[in-house]
Amino acid sequence: MKKLRNLIGRLDKLLLKVNFPVLAVILVILIGSITLFIKPIIGVADNGDFFRIMSQSDLHYLNNNPADENERFLSYFQKDYGINQFYNDSQRLLISTQSILIRVAIFLSELVTRNDKVFDIRFLSAILLIIQAIAAYLLVKVFTSDVKRPTLKLIITLLYIFIFMDTGYIAYFNSFYGEGVNIPFLLLSTGILLYMIKFDKFKWYNLLAFLVASFIFFGAKQQLAPTGILLAILTWRIICYKNKKSIKVVSIMMIITFVIGAIFFYKSIEGDFNFINRYHSLNRGILLDEGDPDKILEDMGMNNQYSLLENTIYFSDVSQIDLNDKSLKEKYYDYFTIADIVKYYIFHPSDMIKMARIGFGDAYYIRPMVQGNYEKSAGKLPGEKSYFFSGWSLFKSDVLPHNLLASLAYIGLFFFYSVKRYIKARNYDRDNDCLFEEAYLYIFLVGFSQIVISLVGAGDADLSKHELMYNMSWDMMFLYFVVTIIKRRDKNKS
Repeated sequence: MKKLRNLIGRLDKLLLKVNFPVLAVILVILIGSITLFIKPIIGVADNGDFFRIMSQSDLHYLNNNPADENERFLSYFQKDYGINQFYNDSQRLLISTQSILIRVAIFLSELVTRNDKVFDIRFLSAILLIIQAIAAYLLVKVFTSDVKRPTLKLIITLLYIFIFMDTGYIAYFNSFYGEGVNIPFLLLSTGILLYMIKFDKFKWYNLLAFLVASFIFFGAKQQLAPTGILLAILTWRIICYKNKKSIKVVSIMMIITFVIGAIFFYKSIEGDFNFINRYHSLNRGILLDEGDPDKILEDMGMNNQYSLLENTIYFSDVSQIDLNDKSLKEKYYDYFTIADIVKYYIFHPSDMIKMARIGFGDAYYIRPMVQGNYEKSAGKLPGEKSYFFSGWSLFKSDVLPHNLLASLAYIGLFFFYSVKRYIKARNYDRDNDCLFEEAYLYIFLVGFSQIVISLVGAGDADLSKHELMYNMSWDMMFLYFVVTIIKRRDKNKS
């Protein structure tokens, strides 16, 4: 034990001059570059979702041969895409802040490669990796700020990198999934927020940076639209704690922007996307594995012939009913809106618990179940996954208990200590400490809301990907929990 203490003491001396936020940035760039830019290049294969954002970004597949679709979808990741050379008259299928980043990436690709016909998706992942690095700097700075011993600062820094640079997360950067934008911008927005709170840096430019990062975050995926309301409430809490007039004025503008943005992105969910989600919410949700689907449909005022669709997905190669029939809107979809589905679960708590078990059971898988990570040229099997720097995602999927009971225990444990810290901060009039805990309540609600929205809005269809933000929230809460233990140990030793 004495030798270990001496070793740690020597390590402390060696690390005295290390800037740990800068170290985090270096590690993010290093690991990200190896994963995303150097062969074998890692990404996430298309599951059919790419077309919606590609059509709005003037991109197309370089090879449209139907025979190659099996390789393009799910099996292999593709890094090169064609840039449209003519006017794009495609119908707008998706409204997303992701398209802004894609267009910036296309501009950089054309500028660097001098090729206006082919887009290399690594230019997009480079932008996202830079955002990830900035977020790492801010969050590591916040988490190590009250720690005196360099070895403990190193542990926090390495734990942050181990968690948030997992290939399960950053592989999304080399894809057109909204999650690729959600991941770094959630970290950046919370990094800015916690930085302002921790160091009392509530300046108008920091607030605007938080606004922009948060808006890009929840605007990249329509499922996250309700997050705008959570952000508005959180910003209102900032007004309650801060008396400076300029902060109040900027915060009010932010609240208005968040609310309008949330409504706008929610209202933009229409057309086939809306019907597909509702189809899954019924057949992969309410009717999932039910013994008497006929009775459930009759109770909902629907024709029980549609029980044939129980447990099916919209994209089935063979369907009992023509799902493209326009008459289905009046005969089928108009009978179950999202409000009807919510009402059903409220009055059928056993079904709500059934879906909660499914939701939390899948909530700890960071990487999607089916999509491959490699290019075909890498010589890997179709759908094969990369396990480079994947210790955290493997731990969560294979070791960590992930079920409803365990999830309630994790959440209960975190908030037991969070409430204790909050009450203590209130008693000592430490407003910033109170706001810090409220910020973490927001982080939790971002993730928890995605489980609820996913299950109600689309059943268990593609659930692990839809619940990715719960993974992010859980990981942020876990990291904070570990950091508080380390700080307590550091304080006791000092």
